[in-house]
Amino acid sequence: MIQQMTAMRIAADKEKEQRHETPLFPCSVYVTDWQRGGIEGCPWHWHKDLELMYLAAGSVQVECSGQQTVLKEGDGLFFNSKVLHRYQVVGDEPCHVCYLIFNPDFVTGGAGTIYHQKYIQPLVSDASYPCQFLYGTRQKDEGIISRIRAAFEAARRWEAGYEYDVRYNVSKALLQLLLDYQPLALASKHLTPRMERLQEMLDFLHWHFSEDISLAQLADNAGVSCREAQRCFRDILHMSPMEYLHQYRLQVAEELLLGTADSVLDVGISCGFPNPSHFIKSFRKYRGCTPRVFRQRNA
Repeated sequence: MIQQMTAMRIAADKEKEQRHETPLFPCSVYVTDWQRGGIEGCPWHWHKDLELMYLAAGSVQVECSGQQTVLKEGDGLFFNSKVLHRYQVVGDEPCHVCYLIFNPDFVTGGAGTIYHQKYIQPLVSDASYPCQFLYGTRQKDEGIISRIRAAFEAARRWEAGYEYDVRYNVSKALLQLLLDYQPLALASKHLTPRMERLQEMLDFLHWHFSEDISLAQLADNAGVSCREAQRCFRDILHMSPMEYLHQYRLQVAEELLLGTADSVLDVGISCGFPNPSHFIKSFRKYRGCTPRVFRQRNA
């Protein structure tokens, strides 16, 4: 069964955030639509589960562990476990995104199997293989993308036995990734000490974004100096910690404006803007319109 995701709330504990419909079938299948003036993508986040994505329409910029590309209609990607990444709409055409997020056990049946030990464990533990961009125009990617689409279509039809079809196609997509791409060919690493410190600081911000947070508090929680905290954000996310916090608050505000009936005042307060005029001014600068107008346009 496919779930419609209007927005993804990024919390610190991704295991709680990423709950599958049943532990007997630890794979969640989503569709989401992003567009200019509405939800324009998904902010920096990571999760322990693996992810396969297929772009059915539009164009989206993807950033992952120092790598960046623009995916177009017909392209796809794979994200490994615990990889920091984000999506951002490119152009004015709406994006229609289909993706599967799944526990490795969904494919292997558990850590005690040969499938896990021989194939999946080496994959998820390989710090040199954070992601794989898949292009519909590249011949060796066509088969992998078609498997992702087939898994998604099986979930969409939701007919008897669809679980087998989803698992089969996800397994074939992962196997083809292993056969076609040598992990050592990708030099970037997704769990460097600096990346781990950044993830720890992001977790803290995601838990406490509605509070009055100082740089000193953030750095102290991660056990680093204020200067190192600044460096982590600048080098990896290309923004300061406080710029990230401000942007994250506004992204959560977007979700609450579209996903709840809370008043503009209440949304601002819950997102760390106790001053209504400051919230409205910040949101107008971020979106080009007031929170009220944004809600009306996307109702």
